Amino acid sequence: MLIESIQKEFISEKRFEGLTESALNSYVALFKQLNEYLDHEGVEQLEELTPKILKGYLREYKERGNKPKTINSKLKLLRVFSKWLHQEGLTEKVLTEGVKLTREDTSPKIVKTEDIKLALSHLRRAKRREDTFTARRNYVILLFMVGTGLRISELERLNWSDIDFSTYLITIRTSKSRKAQSVPLSESLARELLDWRLYLERKLDKLPEALFVTREGRRFSKNGIQNFFKRLKKKLGITGDFSPHALRAYYIKTLLKNGSNLREVQLLARHSKISVTQGYVGYFAHELKESLDNSNPLRDLL
Repeated sequence: MLIESIQKEFISEKRFEGLTESALNSYVALFKQLNEYLDHEGVEQLEELTPKILKGYLREYKERGNKPKTINSKLKLLRVFSKWLHQEGLTEKVLTEGVKLTREDTSPKIVKTEDIKLALSHLRRAKRREDTFTARRNYVILLFMVGTGLRISELERLNWSDIDFSTYLITIRTSKSRKAQSVPLSESLARELLDWRLYLERKLDKLPEALFVTREGRRFSKNGIQNFFKRLKKKLGITGDFSPHALRAYYIKTLLKNGSNLREVQLLARHSKISVTQGYVGYFAHELKESLDNSNPLRDLL
């Protein structure tokens, strides 16, 4: 039985089950890469696929420079696929049995405050001097991510209809938990968004559906957003972490430093489990201690 045929059947079944397009694309990308490796190894039939070959595939991409987190993501997808093969009676055992996750650094990558200020200053100057579409959009994107802590996939899917300026709420129709969720919108960010909306209406003659778009009015893609961050990081010579996910971690850290309790931060960050939020505290312990020193109730009593 051809492996590629089985993979297509697996994708079809997962689509029928209601898996998100983003999750399905992850499997498509994995299978494309895996099949290139299998082709090189001369493996075509499912009967030829073994745990040793899957280990070899993961080892190959680790040697190519894939980070532990990326390798583990591949393995997690392979585990689901392997379990499905076994449940369907296509394999005698789960092919990923005994294949262990790679140890990875789980500490959150966080943008430094000075790097955010540097980036905002640069984009502010570009917006003022050049007044280009790209300069205006990218400035608002950076402000939006710092001010909301949204995931890049959530940002990509946002529409203007998801922003309620009367209640100052942003509705996330498809979140990581696959449930609609809301996050508050600050007045300062609301003003920037209204200015961006007015600019779009004038520039494109009508308001596009998506919150962030290209010059042609098409939705600004996840890849486009990631490339914007990479280019800006290189241009400004930023050596530390500077990515959408690192900005989300900065948002969470700032909430904790400014006195929000764990439950509040869990709700604002939309973590499904409070243990995920608690995990951040240890990484910021030294900075949180400074906050405690400044607001310690004993300060004026001793």
